Amino acid sequence: MQQNNINCTVSGHENQKVLSLCLNIQCPFRTASCLLCKQEQHKEHSQDLKELNQIEQQIVLIEASQQNMISILRRMEYEIQAAIKFINHSVQTLIAPIENYRKSISYQTIEDLGLFFKKLHSFDYPDQVRKLSLILNQLYTLNSQEDRKNFKPVQIIASTTTINTQKESKQYFDQGFELCTKGQFDEAIKLLDKSLEICSTNIEAIFYKAEALRNLGQFEKSIAEYDRCMKFDSDDKLEYNFGKGEALRALERYEDAVLLFDKALKINIKHFNSLFGKADCLRMLGMLQESLKYYNFALKENQKDFTCLKFKAVIMEEIGLEDFLEFYQIAAQIDPYDEYIQTKLSLYSQ
Repeated sequence: MQQNNINCTVSGHENQKVLSLCLNIQCPFRTASCLLCKQEQHKEHSQDLKELNQIEQQIVLIEASQQNMISILRRMEYEIQAAIKFINHSVQTLIAPIENYRKSISYQTIEDLGLFFKKLHSFDYPDQVRKLSLILNQLYTLNSQEDRKNFKPVQIIASTTTINTQKESKQYFDQGFELCTKGQFDEAIKLLDKSLEICSTNIEAIFYKAEALRNLGQFEKSIAEYDRCMKFDSDDKLEYNFGKGEALRALERYEDAVLLFDKALKINIKHFNSLFGKADCLRMLGMLQESLKYYNFALKENQKDFTCLKFKAVIMEEIGLEDFLEFYQIAAQIDPYDEYIQTKLSLYSQ
């Protein structure tokens, strides 16, 4: 991907070469960016520009590697064609391993490129999206029309049946997801299972099935699905670690749950639900001082969370801190009908 040497058109920057375009859709300038532009006009989102430039470099590397792969595979096909003339083997015996090899490479490449599509989704970057689409197309059409005149290439282009199957899988997932958002978890699981029957590695379907099972109280089954997510995708995703940690907490496996919440907090140290989950596990393990610390961390992210305030007051009272009553009073303002808090306030008002 070669950049043209064009001078900046911004007044006072005429001697500066344009380095890139500002691709932040919220930028009021939306213009070609030289070094001075980045320093003066785009400094608020300079990190976005750096990130997009890195993505562009990765795209170039991917394109180069795929072109090299295409050349290698073409040579392999020519070698097979020549071998057929001299060896009395079945053509299929020679083509089958190549076909499997290509399919595995194409699948993995598409998975990798999918990550770039997600990265580019929130930016106005149509040229790079088109470039990625072209790369995908090249993967499925490895041979030119001229090459195909002499021999039959290995077919890896998705059939109409495959495309329709993928659409059907997505339709089941979309319906299941919608039911999850409505709290209809039993029906959601049935539809998510249908989606997974068609595509067993659909990460989103596996994740929302895990969420639905957890909400239904089927914690062991939900843990198995979170583990599948980590196996097929990654074990350092916040939502997987938090969800599994919540299931473990519900099973009273508090020490195991703390390990999962810690992994989630390494990804986002301010994640309220993980902070609360860890605080609650520590409370149940009798580690009250440490638990109080994490309730405080959680309250920094959500100062008016009733449950946090309530348990903070309980712990403060139990370890003998003098101002515990203040937090019972704050919690009572949020939920004046909680019987436990009202009992405490009545007791200490006498």
